Amino acid sequence: MFFVYPGFCHHFLPSFACLQYLYLFALTVPGAAMDRVSLLWRLRRRARRGVFCMALFCMTMAVLYTLCAENSVPVTDAIFGVRARTRAQPRAHTIVKVLRGAGGSKPMYVDPQKLPGVIPGDPQKPIPVLSSLNYSMEASQKEQHPVSKERERHGLLAWLLGRPLSHALETVIGGRRKDPAGHKVEDFFVAKGKGGMIWNDEMSSSMLDKRLKKVVQNYQAMNKYGVNLSRSEGGKRRVKLSGPELLCQLKELVKITTLTPEMEPFTKFPWASQLPARPLTSALGPFKTCAVVSSAGSLRNSGLGKEIDAHDAVVRFNAAPTVGFEKDVGSKTTVRLINSQVMASEDHHFLSSSLYSSGTLVAWDPAPFSSDLSEWYNNTDYPIFKQYQRYRRLHPQQLFYILHPSMEWQLWKQLQDNMAEPIQKNPPSSGLLGTVLMMSLCDVVHVYEFLPSRRKTELCHYYQNFRDAACTMGAYHPLLYEKNLVKRMNQGFEKDIYNRGRVTLPGFNTFDCTQISNSSTSSKAYMKDLKV
Repeated sequence: MFFVYPGFCHHFLPSFACLQYLYLFALTVPGAAMDRVSLLWRLRRRARRGVFCMALFCMTMAVLYTLCAENSVPVTDAIFGVRARTRAQPRAHTIVKVLRGAGGSKPMYVDPQKLPGVIPGDPQKPIPVLSSLNYSMEASQKEQHPVSKERERHGLLAWLLGRPLSHALETVIGGRRKDPAGHKVEDFFVAKGKGGMIWNDEMSSSMLDKRLKKVVQNYQAMNKYGVNLSRSEGGKRRVKLSGPELLCQLKELVKITTLTPEMEPFTKFPWASQLPARPLTSALGPFKTCAVVSSAGSLRNSGLGKEIDAHDAVVRFNAAPTVGFEKDVGSKTTVRLINSQVMASEDHHFLSSSLYSSGTLVAWDPAPFSSDLSEWYNNTDYPIFKQYQRYRRLHPQQLFYILHPSMEWQLWKQLQDNMAEPIQKNPPSSGLLGTVLMMSLCDVVHVYEFLPSRRKTELCHYYQNFRDAACTMGAYHPLLYEKNLVKRMNQGFEKDIYNRGRVTLPGFNTFDCTQISNSSTSSKAYMKDLKV
């Protein structure tokens, strides 16, 4: 009798016919041959069970990963390793070196204004750190000892599957997680008739997703700059002020001041002569129309370049380029506002890049909340004064100012006092600082894409491909509340916000606060109370 290998029936015969064939096969096959067939069947059955168990294992690991990555850092690290956990968190693309004077360099994270998402620190205490430790002028004279890197810990999954397979599984499972609360940028806008969806000026941290809520809470707890307010602590807003009342409050309580050679402690320093003798508000302006150009990703493909360049003055921020983006952001630069970390970062090539050589430079660095200039000089976040001196020696003819740190905290106070909840105890963003600065120099200020338009996106900057909702909602900076304030002060049409992302603000010299104060006694009493 002619026999065919038993596997033949599985491929070429129906199930019932296969069973009949195997029955006849078992009756006619000798004992030794039958043993071999039974062995093949057992191996095949075990293989099927193995595939099923592996699939079940992978599904179990996926569930564990989803639960642990949100709630238990030690468990996640034990199973998956530190790298697997941090791959699912927004992080800086690269680590940059920050100049530390003659003492050498020290690795630091990138600019918080540039990447305001969560950057994992100590795996056991994952508080997002987006700003450096305080820079001390005395500490810069000490020797800097290199610190050996701690070897990255790998989890059980990496040990069992090997590096290539575990890396692929991490990417599939944790490469792109959705927000736990399901929030998107679009959730923070309100419909305004035919004008489309525009920013809701009553936004609060309770509307944020779980990740951003944690970030705000962490920065509240850190209080790096020693903010201590007895009157405004807790964000107990008395009355929601109107747009004109807010404008008058800013005009009266926020003073635009820049450092000059006669200020203490700079009078005793030989390099103080490099500081401009006249304050910025006396040397620049007045301008009729000014454009404040944010670095928002929604400027990409906006086609606003010609409109922006038509203004008398244009302010840009940090390392935002114009070359290659002229159609969307224009090419004119009158003022560039930069923070001290951009000045110190080797990646930005502050001392050599032509990006900073056009227009007037204005730098700022956060100071402790209650400090004076002498204390701040010895306790800056980054070496702003050393970099300032180096740049001035290379470009002695270019106007270069440093903002007085009191302005930052005066503006922060107005933010806090006009919000119904506590805000991050960190200085305002460069965007809001630049907006208030230009309001002191211009008759009309147009702010582009500070409030997102119909092109709203999670793309952080128009010149990068990094995406994070924190770039719109804020993490280190109280961006959420800054946008609320700007929206309330807007004097333009809401359709301009929707179509162009353009907010219209009047210059401080164009409105009379006496009439506004007389017509609103509650606002007047509120402002007097703030001065006490």
